[in-house]
Amino acid sequence: MAEHGHSLLINYIKDIIDLNNPEYLAGKTIIEIGSVREDLEGQNSTNQFSMFCNLHNMNLISVDMDEQCSENARQVFKRNNFKQGQVYTAKGEDYLKTLSSFDFIYLDGYDYEHGLHSEERQDRYIENMGKPINDEDCWNGHLFMCEHLNKIATENSIICFDDIITNDTGKGVKAIPFLLDNGWYIIKQQNRSMLLSKKKPPLKEIFIVGNGKSLKDFDFNYLKDKEWVGCCLGFRHWEKLGFYPDHYVCVDNQVCKCHLEKIKDMIINNKCKSFLLCGSIIEEWRGITQYKNVHFIQQFKMTPHCPFRNLIDYCSGTSAVCYGYCLNNDIIHLLGMDCQYKEFLPECIKRKDGSLKIIKPIKDNPNYYFNDYQRVGDIYNVPNANKVHKVSWEDLRNLILLYNILTGKDIKLYNYNINEVLDPFFERRPLSDLKIQD
Repeated sequence: MAEHGHSLLINYIKDIIDLNNPEYLAGKTIIEIGSVREDLEGQNSTNQFSMFCNLHNMNLISVDMDEQCSENARQVFKRNNFKQGQVYTAKGEDYLKTLSSFDFIYLDGYDYEHGLHSEERQDRYIENMGKPINDEDCWNGHLFMCEHLNKIATENSIICFDDIITNDTGKGVKAIPFLLDNGWYIIKQQNRSMLLSKKKPPLKEIFIVGNGKSLKDFDFNYLKDKEWVGCCLGFRHWEKLGFYPDHYVCVDNQVCKCHLEKIKDMIINNKCKSFLLCGSIIEEWRGITQYKNVHFIQQFKMTPHCPFRNLIDYCSGTSAVCYGYCLNNDIIHLLGMDCQYKEFLPECIKRKDGSLKIIKPIKDNPNYYFNDYQRVGDIYNVPNANKVHKVSWEDLRNLILLYNILTGKDIKLYNYNINEVLDPFFERRPLSDLKIQD
């Protein structure tokens, strides 16, 4: 189940904690408009907020128009032994009018009409609001709240929306355009949640690192303080480096199967923050589905409004870039994606199913930046650079252009390489531009 907006807000607050000042969050307040209705997995925002606030000495105010939901919130506070919580039974618009400023606010109040509300849920709305759930009241309610929040916000105020579906579906249909027209910025959007701030966020960059020969002399220490994505068998080098990428991508079914134990080790021991894999790995390791930071490309390709749906031909490299795009980066730096393969090495044999197997140690690997990238026993698919990889990079270029138009963004992609293979698709820069400053 996809995480809801409260997780996005909590993770954002974690990221902005001043590490030199453990008391940074003390006394700050989260206001949630829409208290817990049902204690469902991933949906009990009141529970998650109260535990987080307890840990960081923060305040929590939970507001709901329904007394039943208010009582639920009180029970959550009691169960969590949370002393800094306040509960108000009121419409969000009415409560917010009493405020002169705010730190963090979570807008998950009046529901939108998605056609699946229970009869009991509709009855509660009729009792409290005089009418059943409807989109117009949903949109207007959130707009009224945001009109007041816009007046009292400080530079550090954060608004978090849940259930942002499309431009004309969900809870922010009127409120989001209003905020954007009044100087607010979208600082993060994930699943169906959105964070907005009055402070313009800095450009977010990510490095997508392949394993091509062009990286032979690259100093990987450059990436230590950067957000980066690593691919496929790069872990054989990361072990020697002593540090791993933030994100790992491998959508090659043969590599996932052949190197299951290494991938499993990275996941179990949290060596990377997130993983994007081929779904076939589930057949080899059923327990992988319990890890919320593990995603599968087949899952993304079936998700509405996800760029992966339009990535027709793909490889691990283009999937890593698409993943970096989905992580809401403004600039994508491409390293080691040479797209130049010697298809059949003297040290490999072709198997009956068409895959290749390394049968002898490789002294000088022409395809990768370190010679033992491939080792005896490794099984992998034929690279098919011209039929698969180059086509995939062209698809990716077209996809980024399309989504930049659809979203109004201007995501930049720079390719740092010595060869011209990807020049028709991306601006190329010298790899020497990326070096540790003395």
